[in-house]
Amino acid sequence: MKEGIRNFIQGVQLLDALIGLIGVVMILGGALVIQIFYHEAPCPLCLLQRVAFVAVGISFLMNLRYGNRAQNWASAILAACAGMAVSIRQICLHITSSVGFGRAVWGLHMYTWCFIAFAAVIIGSAFMLLIYPERL
Repeated sequence: MKEGIRNFIQGVQLLDALIGLIGVVMILGGALVIQIFYHEAPCPLCLLQRVAFVAVGISFLMNLRYGNRAQNWASAILAACAGMAVSIRQICLHITSSVGFGRAVWGLHMYTWCFIAFAAVIIGSAFMLLIYPERL
C-alpha cells in the first residue's frame, strides 16, 4: 500500500515539475516576444528576473532528469526567492509614479506578474517538499 502511494506521489511531483518547466518556458518566451516584436528593451532588473526564471527552470529540469530530490525543489525555492526580491525592488521603484515601466498586461506590469509567478513557484515547490515521498 505504501509503495503505491509513494509511486503516485512521485508521479504527481514529476507532473508538477513538467508543468512548472512549461510555465517557465512560456514566461521567458513571452518576455522575448515582447522584447522583439514590441521593441521594449529589458531593464537590468528585468534581466535579473529572467536569470532567476532560468534557474527555476533548471531546478525543474533536474527534477525531471534525475528524479524527485528535495534539493531540486529547494533550489527552485531559493531561485524564486531571489527573483521575488528583484521583483519587489522593481515594484517599489515604480509604486510612487503614476506610470509603470513597460507595457501593462491585464492591468498589471510585467514585474508584478513576475512577482506573482515567483510566489506560485515558491508555494508549489514548498507543497512538493511537504509531500516528499521519503517521509512515508
